[in-house]
Amino acid sequence: MITRRGFLGAMITGMAMGRNTVFGENNSNSIVYLAESPTETAIKRLMESSEDFSRHVTDGSRVLIKPNLSWPNPPDWATTTNPTIVRSMVEYCAERNAASILIADHTIGRAEVCEKLTEAKSVTKDVPQARLLFLGRPRDFIPRELPESSQLKRIEIAKELLRATVVINIPVAKAHSATSVSFGMKNLMGLVKDRRAFHTSADIHRAIAEILHVIKPDITILDATRVLASKGPQGPGTVETPGIIAASTDPVAVDAYGCSLTRWDGRALNPEDVGHIVHAHALGFGRLDYQTVEV
Repeated sequence: MITRRGFLGAMITGMAMGRNTVFGENNSNSIVYLAESPTETAIKRLMESSEDFSRHVTDGSRVLIKPNLSWPNPPDWATTTNPTIVRSMVEYCAERNAASILIADHTIGRAEVCEKLTEAKSVTKDVPQARLLFLGRPRDFIPRELPESSQLKRIEIAKELLRATVVINIPVAKAHSATSVSFGMKNLMGLVKDRRAFHTSADIHRAIAEILHVIKPDITILDATRVLASKGPQGPGTVETPGIIAASTDPVAVDAYGCSLTRWDGRALNPEDVGHIVHAHALGFGRLDYQTVEV
């Protein structure tokens, strides 16, 4: 049974909403569904809990899954996405007769070491239509102009985004030295060729929010089975175990919810304290005021 856990969050008073998008056009879209572990069954329960999720993956879908595989660390460090969650999503998509399931990331560490230590190879085992792709070659990316952006006017994004019919973002929840936290929107930087530009040539928070002009996840699933509460993004740091998986079609609502999971580097954070969440809300990509539903 799905029960309402309560209304959380607060809207920034007087903040003007930007252009309308498919995200968070009204509060009914800004629901964050929560499932507790075990992760083997949580993903299927989440995806079947709402038509908002299940309608995206259908017979013949070309699915792109974006986990965080960026660091050459074992999963229990909570610097990368729990491979069991990714594997469960791959199996769910296969059950829904997806034509192809691509798991892709542009790692910071050496791809072959990340593949081994994050246990990434296990997520595609025995699923014929699933494959793992570590981005990095020039041919993996395609340039895109961002005329609406106030920061980066041109970036190169993963070419596979153009072939996908559904994009599922599966970040891990962790502290981050440059942005306070790293949840869904920050994870999308792993589909961009030059991440350094976000740090050196832009207001990083505004630039992260403006990624959503060109990379628009259909579903965001936040891995909070384990969270890195300090010394992120690389760790090692303090790992906590909320044992929660959060999902929404509103990428801003998921990130807003993520703030409530713990104290990040010793600080309690509201969504209004995180610049890219505030900017994404203001641009109309989603909402800060959200509702949680326990699955």
